[in-house]
Amino acid sequence: MVKKTSATLVFLLLLTLSAYAKPKKKTYNNSADQVFQAALRTARERHVVTFVDEKTLMVTFETGRSFTSEGFVANASVEAEGEAQATLIINVQNKKGMSWGAGDRMADKFFQQVNDELSGDVKQKSGVRPQEAAISVPDPKAIPKEPSMTRPANDPPAGSIDDKGKISLVSTPEMAEVFVDEAFVGNTPATLRLSPGKHTIRVSQNGYKSWIRDLSVIASSEVSLKAALEKE
Repeated sequence: MVKKTSATLVFLLLLTLSAYAKPKKKTYNNSADQVFQAALRTARERHVVTFVDEKTLMVTFETGRSFTSEGFVANASVEAEGEAQATLIINVQNKKGMSWGAGDRMADKFFQQVNDELSGDVKQKSGVRPQEAAISVPDPKAIPKEPSMTRPANDPPAGSIDDKGKISLVSTPEMAEVFVDEAFVGNTPATLRLSPGKHTIRVSQNGYKSWIRDLSVIASSEVSLKAALEKE
């Protein structure tokens, strides 16, 4: 009985880790625009791009299926660290099934492919080289012409309810006020349908400190949040 229970707990732990992988980051000694353009070219040449926001330097794309997974939905965003340095952040979610670490491997491979795009070498390599010096960027490579927001032909139009991310929000105590990007949307418990991109969620109630979270919403994703408010 003990061995069976232990095996069950290990299985549940692996399932949880595969479903909720943490975002991965890599810093390049190149400008934010150079890193974003390289990431956008990488996504369009190798995957299916579903959302692009050039103002906030964010792109969302979907990958193909593998032996253990129905594929991934990935959100890549770039944050400037200075005039000549930027960080690429990738958040990978498994569509269905278990990834067994494939999401992390996909993120690492994407980092390497962006590295190759920046240097003008588009060969796919298995290893990820440490980033030390700035990469010399050749003349800009044309990005495949494609609308800023694109989806496969059979998918629902961008901005539809199926395209938005679902956020299930509860709070302690309940019936707290919920604000999305400083707009009041109701009270907890609440189910939010947010368009892909960056959003700020604030939960407030009289006598308690406000609970604030910045969230990068991925198309068609589902996230559960619990706001534990502290008394003032």
